Amino acid sequence: MFDSQLLRAFVAVADQGSVTRAADILHLTQSAVSAQIRRLEEQLGCRVFDRTTRSLQLTHQGSVLLSYARSILSLQQQVVSRLAAPRHAATTLRLGCSEGFASEWLFAALANFRQRRPDVHVEVTCGISTLLAKQVRHRSLDLMVGTVCDAGEGSETLWMEPLVWAFSARALLNPDSPAPLAFLSEPCPFREAALASLAGHGSTNWQIVLTAQSAGALVAAASTGLAITVLTPSGMPPSLRSIPPGSFLPHLPPARFVIQRAERSTAPEPLSELVNEVREACFRWRGAHAGAFEHRQASQIPSTSSGG
Repeated sequence: MFDSQLLRAFVAVADQGSVTRAADILHLTQSAVSAQIRRLEEQLGCRVFDRTTRSLQLTHQGSVLLSYARSILSLQQQVVSRLAAPRHAATTLRLGCSEGFASEWLFAALANFRQRRPDVHVEVTCGISTLLAKQVRHRSLDLMVGTVCDAGEGSETLWMEPLVWAFSARALLNPDSPAPLAFLSEPCPFREAALASLAGHGSTNWQIVLTAQSAGALVAAASTGLAITVLTPSGMPPSLRSIPPGSFLPHLPPARFVIQRAERSTAPEPLSELVNEVREACFRWRGAHAGAFEHRQASQIPSTSSGG
């Protein structure tokens, strides 16, 4: 019989690729996590990680164990939750999600959480991160995962990306005409950051041609060549490329992808579990797509052209 604590430490190290990062997530010391991995290897009679001074990789036996470990931990949690459910009233967690996070990896994490914790109901609201963060502060939401340009106090940054001016990969810009811009309606952090950068740069040769209620409308407008919008590289489809900041478009601040949780939650334990589920799913997704993000950040189009 495997100790669930040892399996949990093993899965965390495998997901993070680092004992140090796993220790942070598990709220343990690095030496404690290393000791748990050694105990697991002693029980198995084989090594689960190949370690060097620079990297940590799963062995063949470790790769086989990983899928079993996830299943064992999930089943254990389901048993505990189902047996405990009749004794406790259902818990509801209210999650706010900005469009930058409304993607497959997040919804998969929420589906996994629901399987593990059927006693917890997660109610998701999608919207603009500025408004969602306000709801968290007022405790009408328990948690917000969203994109901001200025992380407030109490926010945990999952990752950062540069903001870019995004335009059609096929259409051409007319340097003699005002730059056509498209933004989400206020209050949108990308809109605020872009307008502040334009004002600070002294740029005047631009005009807003579209104010939208969804990111999908911005992408469609930019893809057809109607307007330039502001996105992150991870949010850019192949139909778009970035315009390098230069003479008529200024540099933009970075975007932060954050988790922000309400203070003094009425359900601190399931909320912490949900935060961990989202965080770990995010790290796995980022690791699997790191190469694609770097390629998108390197893709650019000339800032002006002679076409119309």
